[in-house]
Amino acid sequence: MQEYKQRPDVQLRNLLNQSNTPAIAFDDTNLILGKPSVLLGSPDGNTQINVRGVQGIDYKGQVKVLYNRLDLSKLFQGNYRAEFSALGQSSLHRLLPELNKALGITFTEQDLVNIDLRLLDDGDQVLIELTAKPESIAFTGFTTVLFNRRFIMLTDVVTNNAFAELKHPDPVIEGYTSAGLLTWGMDFTSIIPQLRVRTTAAYYRGNWWDYAALKNALAENFGINDWPSIDASAQAIDSVKLYETKNHPDANTDFSHVVVQTNVRTNGYSGTAFFHYNL
Repeated sequence: MQEYKQRPDVQLRNLLNQSNTPAIAFDDTNLILGKPSVLLGSPDGNTQINVRGVQGIDYKGQVKVLYNRLDLSKLFQGNYRAEFSALGQSSLHRLLPELNKALGITFTEQDLVNIDLRLLDDGDQVLIELTAKPESIAFTGFTTVLFNRRFIMLTDVVTNNAFAELKHPDPVIEGYTSAGLLTWGMDFTSIIPQLRVRTTAAYYRGNWWDYAALKNALAENFGINDWPSIDASAQAIDSVKLYETKNHPDANTDFSHVVVQTNVRTNGYSGTAFFHYNL
């Protein structure tokens, strides 16, 4: 086996295709590879493996295949220690893409024993032992590589650590409940008739069609007691308006519609209320 840039199971199937004349090419859909075992004293190789056809596909039965696995201790003829650089990772298996790219070999998680790199030295350079698993199709033995570990400093990455999205949505007033946090996630579909809004010119800010009915429905169905009307506001800046949720930037899009009551500041509630429902 000489083409180690390919995945080991692909290598073996390709060798079978190249050394034989199968009526249908061997691939992972029609040929199952067993576990390899050490073969001693054979001129045909140091490894044997049973391969069998996938039931009901192209081939039946099984055969024994003999070949040579690569001894990792003889990698690069032992002339120098392989070396590679990559961002620090928590385990050898997570490093495999960078390791394979640097060495020109395709190791898989089935080939190498995993290592918890968090247990190694904290230095920028560490030695990693690559140990082949007994079930590796292509490799045996072990070798070491030098890992130049790079770290990313958080101070270089996190240059903005203040987020407007995490600010409180309503004015924080002692003794008042946030109208937005109270209502935003609730489903008010069961009281749609009470959420009807007046939109005539006389009610340019909008208003509840039947405020008393809404107030009772909120108390009886949701435990929201003494909900304020917009007429209770000392300033004419509050409003009640109906939106499709897709047309309001702060609406909960799990619902189709929302009635928004703004500038609530009475009866122990403050902020903006969102009465969402689905049609």
